[in-house]
Amino acid sequence: MIVCADDYGMGEDIDRAILELCGSNRLSAVSCMVALERCGRDVLKPLLELQSGVDIGLHFCIADETLTALENKKSLPAFGTVLRQSLLGQIRANEIRNEVAAQYELFLKKCGRSPDYIDGHLHAHQLPGIREGLIEFVSSLPPRGRPYVRNTCEPVKNLRKHRLPWLKAAFIGNYGARMLSELRAADISTNEGFAGIYDFKNYHRYPEYFPGFAACLQKKNGILVVHPGHTENWRRSEFEFLRDSSSAFVTPNRFQSRTGD
Repeated sequence: MIVCADDYGMGEDIDRAILELCGSNRLSAVSCMVALERCGRDVLKPLLELQSGVDIGLHFCIADETLTALENKKSLPAFGTVLRQSLLGQIRANEIRNEVAAQYELFLKKCGRSPDYIDGHLHAHQLPGIREGLIEFVSSLPPRGRPYVRNTCEPVKNLRKHRLPWLKAAFIGNYGARMLSELRAADISTNEGFAGIYDFKNYHRYPEYFPGFAACLQKKNGILVVHPGHTENWRRSEFEFLRDSSSAFVTPNRFQSRTGD
């Protein structure tokens, strides 16, 4: 499975935790928030020095009012606002395509290379209107140079089989299933399986959840999303488990491209 850490560039404590886990081969993918001003070349440099061992992706930011100091100087709306606009058909795919293109260019500028994959902060890249714009942009790239795109589709029966929390995962996975279908129709590479979703208030149960997350992901391109850090309790819980665990941990692999990709 792929073990993917989100939110690189959001804060120093998060960056430091991710770099330590990369250095000990605990991660195989890292999603970068290049839309943030602080996520500049100096912050990205130590991660890029580890790129031979990890996929480095674009963490597309379109929602989260808590994010500040964006490169484009615009504030982001709350996720609930974006969700409502999306369900009402008020989000235009062409505008999203332009925003994805702008953040993709920021990634090229700051990293000196294209991203291995694209996903979304708060998984908002899968919402109606947003996913169409994202898929339009990725489809416009040369086939051999296209990044893969993450989806959050995981059958609820698998989560329940392994006694994992499933309500939040089912909500996110519903949009992931639609994203998966549209990515396949567009012939864009994507992961097969997704786990790691739980109520962060229950962070003390993370060591209990982790083996079940891993058990759900039987295919090489299954993704287990993690959010390591040092400051917030839930992030620190994930970091410490990933750093210290040996018996329950499965060595992660990078995304396996299809023949001809």
